[in-house]
Amino acid sequence: MGNKIKRGDSQKERGWLRYFATSPLRYFATPPPRHLATSPLRHLASAPLRLCVVAFFALLLIACGETTADPTAPPVAQLPTNTATASPTAEPTATLVPTFTPLPTNTPTLTATPTATGTPTHTPTPSITPTPSNTPYPTLEMTPATAVPTPVQPFTTTARITNILLLGNDVPFAQGGRTDTMILLSLNRDTNTASLLSIPRDLYVYIPGWRMNRINTAFPRGYGMDYPGGGFGLIKDTIRYNFGLEVHHYVRIGFDGFKEAVDVMGGVEIVNNCPITDWQLIEPDLDPQVEEHWHLVTLEPGVYNMDGDLALWYARSRRGSSDFERSRRQQQILRAMLNEGVSLDLLSRLPGLWETYRGHIETDLSLAQMADLARLAPAVRDNGIQHLNLGLAGAVRSWREPESGAAVQLLQWETAEPILAQTMRPPALNRATRPAITVEVVTNDRILYRQAAENLSWYGFVPVLNYQDGPSPQFTQITYYAPNFKGSYDPLLRHALNQQRTTVELADPAESEYNFRVVLGHNFDPCHR
Repeated sequence: MGNKIKRGDSQKERGWLRYFATSPLRYFATPPPRHLATSPLRHLASAPLRLCVVAFFALLLIACGETTADPTAPPVAQLPTNTATASPTAEPTATLVPTFTPLPTNTPTLTATPTATGTPTHTPTPSITPTPSNTPYPTLEMTPATAVPTPVQPFTTTARITNILLLGNDVPFAQGGRTDTMILLSLNRDTNTASLLSIPRDLYVYIPGWRMNRINTAFPRGYGMDYPGGGFGLIKDTIRYNFGLEVHHYVRIGFDGFKEAVDVMGGVEIVNNCPITDWQLIEPDLDPQVEEHWHLVTLEPGVYNMDGDLALWYARSRRGSSDFERSRRQQQILRAMLNEGVSLDLLSRLPGLWETYRGHIETDLSLAQMADLARLAPAVRDNGIQHLNLGLAGAVRSWREPESGAAVQLLQWETAEPILAQTMRPPALNRATRPAITVEVVTNDRILYRQAAENLSWYGFVPVLNYQDGPSPQFTQITYYAPNFKGSYDPLLRHALNQQRTTVELADPAESEYNFRVVLGHNFDPCHR
């Protein structure tokens, strides 16, 4: 698929391009000039979430395990590897255009990586109510214009749960700046499953001992005010106070080592389901002071083998997208790096990787603790990862801070509580405690299959390709092979495929070896927005 490349002709946009002149990292390290504050390119200077950088180090934590497969194990959560590579149609100068990897021309059955997430139509029974906690917190510094919430009672947990806070800075280094990426990685040793919870950086919370402020200011504030435990001590207390979640360890990192890490892995395979348009240098070594060196690049839907440059662009792009979309792309890259890390057997290389990258990382984890966590990676990949996000509609609401006028978000407890509670529970469709739900996908378009498989596996289904020549139907058809819909998760499947209005037909289970059969029609749209 080709790339659409456009030149920006707005005077203010050209001003932004000149502002990024000193180096490609400038927009992460310094605030923009005041006269550019309303430019359409202002998102590039605010350093969006750095999950793709944190993802590299998270691999050292959970993605470094052995590659030996158990022939009796459940379906392995691995996207198929393509056998042919070609470049998408693009302007000759656009060398940052991603390499597009088409699927083979033969017709093998492909199994996409199943992962899991919370069911939109299934609300877990909350384990707590937002009652005051007995944990003592420092005294409030001043009376704020925005009311301070009471501390919530911590969620019940066990020693088999390990919560690691992944922090990505808005500067190139592991120290300094604000933590604009906040992802809570929760590992469950009883089920060998994991959860990823994205926390919006603009969430307006009470920071103990200080005041109401954006949550991404807590870590640097902890150092500045000499808080017990430093920055980690304050962000740990902030999360416990506002969310009731205990954080056991943390990893803090800048983004300097990210591109090299992706390139060392040989890139990551990403299925992009929605077009993304944002500014990019035509070539990474061009002078960014020359406006002709910039263009608007559109990443069309398709399957891409992303190098470090493109993966960083993909994860940080904010133009025309929401925080929820961006955090989903960041979790998607983390999952892809998990798959690649397991395949490359990074566990055996962990000591050398640690020596190479320790200068880019700040953490309280020892090398022995990292190795212990890394051994869980193959089982976590096979049993399921659920993707959670506090930025979902209803869990937060927009708020204008009365004194400063800052646009922030406030947590809505009734909606947020089930999401927080689910963080430390196994995925709804995990494959450790229940059989996999398999989905036969019938189509004559292999790329369309990969896009459908990406969405199905994101929610925990196990898709399998049934390639058939011939015309596609006008409308997508869904069949469930069972006497009734009990335990079918058909609302979740229809949501994953953007087919909420499609009627699911029941059929005799003896007619198919799979749980569902989906025939993709012309109305199938894989883009979730």
